[in-house]
Amino acid sequence: MRDGSGAEYFLHFTSAGVAGKVICGSPLSDVSECLNTMPAVFQRFKVEPAFSTDNASLFFWRDINQSSWCASPDGLKEYPLLGFFVGGIAAYKSLVEGYHGKTVDSVVLEEVFASLNVAASQLMMLNPDIELSDLTDDFQEILGRAL
Repeated sequence: MRDGSGAEYFLHFTSAGVAGKVICGSPLSDVSECLNTMPAVFQRFKVEPAFSTDNASLFFWRDINQSSWCASPDGLKEYPLLGFFVGGIAAYKSLVEGYHGKTVDSVVLEEVFASLNVAASQLMMLNPDIELSDLTDDFQEILGRAL
């Protein structure tokens, strides 16, 4: 994911949970130390070449048995696109409305968050000005399927 301000976010989903990294500004000077705080269930994320860790500014994860997100170094709130990990849908809605200067339908956002999926009709409700054809590549990259 990209936030429009230069930061890039990478997520790795497994049956054990989710691990990710943020690239924004300077890379961490202590990557190994930060990765050591991440549980062993995310070992594949740590060593997967596609998730090269030497350029990361932050690592974050959540084991399926955890009640909240973890980060190393601590700083989830510093990355607005990850604010919903801490502040839920309300934080994400606030971010989107502030960034785009438009009101967003809370019901549609809740549906997307609950289902972890998005339909063309929902995209049109969230942004009626969008051309769905402009999202073809993004949709394929993010969800691995066509819209």
